[in-house]
Amino acid sequence: MASFWRLFLKMLGCSQGLSSAYHPSTNGAAERTNAMVERYLRSYVMYQQTKWTDFIPFAELAYNNAVHSSTGYSPFFIVHGMEIGPIPNFVSTQKDPITMQEWSEKIQQGWDSVRTALKESTSKMKMQADKKRKEGNTFKIGDTVYLSTNTLD
Repeated sequence: MASFWRLFLKMLGCSQGLSSAYHPSTNGAAERTNAMVERYLRSYVMYQQTKWTDFIPFAELAYNNAVHSSTGYSPFFIVHGMEIGPIPNFVSTQKDPITMQEWSEKIQQGWDSVRTALKESTSKMKMQADKKRKEGNTFKIGDTVYLSTNTLD
């Protein structure tokens, strides 16, 4: 099964990253998404706390329609190349439909913009993180070191 996923990710041009269950901060993007969904759900279920699952689609729509500060675009726009309002309008108001080529170019331009914005955001975050970093310990062969076994089974 692992070889299937490695091949699948390679075909997509993606890389796999692993995170520790004991250090959720290593997967910051997922943690931020979870926090946002939790915040949305809290605002929806203030008085009907037993029906929170009914509100997941609304939380999903709110999240996917929100412009993210690091990209400048909503997740929905990044994937589909267009914005969606709080209430979807399924009737097209566009007089001349765009061609597949035009749509493809529009999506590619959006992805290029997102890629650029993410690189800039990553660079800014790295600069901030580097301000707090300090040189780690250097050990030599024969040095005595202690190992925490808290997370070892």
